[in-house]
Amino acid sequence: MTATVRAPEVAPAAPRHAAVTLAGTGPMVRFVLRRNRVRLAVWFVVLVGMFAYIATYYKELFPTQTSLDDFAALSDTPGIKALTGLSAAADTLGGAVWTKGWMTIALSLAIGVAFLVTRNGRADEEVGRTELLRSRMLGVHAYSAASWVVHGVLCVAVGLGIALLSAANGLDPAGTGVAGSFVLGASVVGVGLFGLGVGAVAGQVASTSRGANALASTVIIGFYVVRMIGDLGSGALTWASPIGWGEYMQPYAGNRWWPFALLLVLAGALLAVATRIEATRDHGAGLRPERPGPADAPVRLASPLGLGLRLQRGPIVGWSIAVVLAALLFGSIIDAMTALLDDAGGGADDLLRGSGVQALLALLAGMIALVTAIFATQQAVSLRTEEASGLIEPQLAGAVSRTGWTLQRLLIPVVGSAVLLLVGGGLLGAVYGSVVGDSSQAATMAGAALVYWPAVMLLVGIAVALFGWLPRLAVPLTWGLLAAMWFAAMLGDVFGLPQWLLDGLPFSAVPYLPLEPMSWTPVVVLTLLACALVWTGIHRFTRRDVQQG
Repeated sequence: MTATVRAPEVAPAAPRHAAVTLAGTGPMVRFVLRRNRVRLAVWFVVLVGMFAYIATYYKELFPTQTSLDDFAALSDTPGIKALTGLSAAADTLGGAVWTKGWMTIALSLAIGVAFLVTRNGRADEEVGRTELLRSRMLGVHAYSAASWVVHGVLCVAVGLGIALLSAANGLDPAGTGVAGSFVLGASVVGVGLFGLGVGAVAGQVASTSRGANALASTVIIGFYVVRMIGDLGSGALTWASPIGWGEYMQPYAGNRWWPFALLLVLAGALLAVATRIEATRDHGAGLRPERPGPADAPVRLASPLGLGLRLQRGPIVGWSIAVVLAALLFGSIIDAMTALLDDAGGGADDLLRGSGVQALLALLAGMIALVTAIFATQQAVSLRTEEASGLIEPQLAGAVSRTGWTLQRLLIPVVGSAVLLLVGGGLLGAVYGSVVGDSSQAATMAGAALVYWPAVMLLVGIAVALFGWLPRLAVPLTWGLLAAMWFAAMLGDVFGLPQWLLDGLPFSAVPYLPLEPMSWTPVVVLTLLACALVWTGIHRFTRRDVQQG
């Protein structure tokens, strides 16, 4: 008798319903809020606070219609149109505030939200946190959906805060109500949600958090460049950029709402694409696999300096472009800015620490130095980030000492900042000199910017000292100090900070060239202080344990 074995019937796979794939979303929303509460608060305070400052300061700077008309003429220059766009109500107070702050705030929100989405998505998946969370009853889309909800609320909160501040400061033209204020807030929300969608898709496409951040920022900045080209032309190409859609909502003038609907539809489509990819790809993998590196590495990568240049090439190129663009823009608008500030009255003299074109040139040289300080600080804190990530140990396992490794890596901010100051100041002077017919301005302004190098080096020295003595706190403390210095330098007079505090800033001690005569004493003192801080940081680093994480 023969037995017949029947194969067991396989039940069809149950479809993944939304209730299953989103299971646990509520607790994950609370988890994302708890984990990111400080970052969310900082982004809100910085962006809304920036708008509040601009609105308050511009009300004092442009008290008459004549001064607003001058600003409108300045806004219609190619440099301003390329960087900020042209407001449809440029001759109003609201239009002036829009020109000054909208593009910066909207772009910062878009890129910041994209990075936050990566942090709570691809980065957590990369280190295994997402897999740990999914070991409980958690739907495949729950963590992503929670992250998108929280950061979408951040976008709405920033936009609503800006709208309320605009209405409270009376930025809407007389007789128009507060419609322009809320269109302004909605335009910021729309661009922020576009950045959220880009970050969500980038986190599914790239296989690493660094790759996701790079992809998201490249896409957003790429659309910004498309908008720049469009605004410099007929404006037709601007419609190819979602950032241009937010610009063309035209707060305080046309007050268009339908571009906001386009931004919502695009954000929703991007989130749908991200959801679809997440449902089909392997956990831990991206849609785009990692490319294998070359079989052999160049000899230069065997040195700490060569490897550092390779790892930091993105920030080096990015900040170099930023300094060059800033210098070209500053140089092209000096004449127009001088006339505008003359019409603004005595309030401008307080900002410039003097009057006339020499005071404006000195202020712009200081602005280039402040931008360069961000580059130098970023390079200095990379010492700690490489230690925390474990990149430093394989290098120290070779024939290089800790002192040699640190000194070679510090060549990047030391030499790089000097080059950026020279190039930025030289281009500023060259462009201005070509307008007024004075070729000597290039050398003059190169020196005026380079004199800030010791102040920049003092920040580098502080970063190295913190790296040596307080490695786990070095990065937040260094960036916090830089942010505080930026606030005091830019807004100290507006908020009435004590004069002794403002005079004690490193950038205040530097000779205010070309308005003031050269003084070598503060330059030498700042350089010696920077060297002492670097020495104490390196000395401590050579005697402590390497601390990862």
